[in-house]
Amino acid sequence: MYWRFAAGLRGFLRQPLTLERSRTIIEQRLVTREQSFLFILSCAVYTNRESPYYKLLNAAGCDFGDVATVVESEGLEGALKKLCDAGVYMSIEEFKGKQEIVRGSTRFSFRSGAFDNPLLLRQFEGTTGGSRGVGGRTFFDFDHIAYDQAAYQMCLLDAYGLLDAPVVLWRPIAPGGGPRKVLEYVKMGKTPERWFSPIQSADIRPSVKSRLATAYIVHMSRLCGAHIPSPEYVSLDDAVRVARSIGGLIAERGSCWVNTGVSQAVRVCQAAREDGLRLDGTVFLAGGEPVTEVKRREIESSGARVCPRYVFVEAGYAGLGCLHNDTSDDVHLLKDSLALIQRRREVPHAGVSVDALLFTTLCATAPKILFNVETGDYATVERRRCGCYLEKMGLPDHLSDIRSFEKLTSHGMTFLGSNLIDVIERVLPSKYGGSSIDYQMLEEEDEAGQTHLYVMVSPDVGEIDEHGLIDTVLGKLAEGEDTHRMMTHVWLESNTVRVRRTRPVTTARGKLLPLHIQKEAGK
Repeated sequence: MYWRFAAGLRGFLRQPLTLERSRTIIEQRLVTREQSFLFILSCAVYTNRESPYYKLLNAAGCDFGDVATVVESEGLEGALKKLCDAGVYMSIEEFKGKQEIVRGSTRFSFRSGAFDNPLLLRQFEGTTGGSRGVGGRTFFDFDHIAYDQAAYQMCLLDAYGLLDAPVVLWRPIAPGGGPRKVLEYVKMGKTPERWFSPIQSADIRPSVKSRLATAYIVHMSRLCGAHIPSPEYVSLDDAVRVARSIGGLIAERGSCWVNTGVSQAVRVCQAAREDGLRLDGTVFLAGGEPVTEVKRREIESSGARVCPRYVFVEAGYAGLGCLHNDTSDDVHLLKDSLALIQRRREVPHAGVSVDALLFTTLCATAPKILFNVETGDYATVERRRCGCYLEKMGLPDHLSDIRSFEKLTSHGMTFLGSNLIDVIERVLPSKYGGSSIDYQMLEEEDEAGQTHLYVMVSPDVGEIDEHGLIDTVLGKLAEGEDTHRMMTHVWLESNTVRVRRTRPVTTARGKLLPLHIQKEAGK
């Protein structure tokens, strides 16, 4: 893979992506959505009898000709809804391999890697903690970075009038996604001015492969003519360093584009205000968690703006912020590369029903093949006229109020509900006493826009070592992949996990669930 990376990098860097080319790519994909879907179905599903999707389609009695006929008569989304009704979908529990797939008399499980894209030229890899799908390795190639990632960023920069603005990243080194983000900007001809990382290798003990990956990408890119900056460690408590760097670029160049997580953006803007800095002319491209109204106000109070993004590793960009937004997290669905339908479902551990989002990949360069797959999120989906740059490009569908129904997220780091349920129901009662009904996990945003995860502990448990309990939670979550260690380190540094001594919250129906999802007013 390193050889394929080295061999492909020179060609990747030789011709930077232009704005005109980026717009053309998106426009062409919008015209050929149905053909792209059928191509992927033909080449990546029906030719692979071990594909979970092939087995679902076979159980539903659908051959390729049947699907093509429905797409022609009902349109792409109409066909996907009919197939979903026929059992051709993948719940998040099934996609993660946590639950056997059962459709009528058909029952099966699948091997790790069953969703890998067989059309992909594997040139490098990343890892996920399983936050939006199957944990473990995810493979990428340079075409995915160029045409499924950088093309969107070029259009965004143009929309904000920042094509000539300097770029700053506050993204983690491998196994985090920082190296891939750096390559996105290099492909756009915009080598980042600074690359800050909120983690360092000494803190998370990454695998040898992860330790080598960042240095390899930096040095190989330099040999190929792209002077990528070495990552500089900046802890979450030292956000003022990032703020001052941005402030210096604004003073010199008048504007700045910053790629980071939502909570990190809030920290930078709070640090700037405390340091007497104004960040007018700065736009934060922020993701990893919802841009709430509180977080948006915190960012804008520094003079900066925020562009939310909705991303998951298995497919890439799914939504980018509307410039004429109705809500703080209003994003345009990138329907040229993804098809979206919704499916009503119960959430067993939370006692609620949601309209889950199901995505289907339309790009042959996507890391994973998705076919009516849940991401673990729900949202308000609507088509409306906003008049912004992205709508004029042919992207009229909006997602807003995007929330998770099976994971908790803070500072861009996400753990699945299933990981947390084991801690709540088994680990804590066995170590600190009480039973599973004496503990609960709650996600809550404070007045400063920071998201915290509270471990609710019933007073009936008696005296406990709260710091020890937090260490227990983080220690358990850090087990396994180096990605898990990276995520728990960020939570530790940001003081994300806290203890609240109160009885766990029951639902309106009297249920006491391990994860309490707070429903917003009017939702």
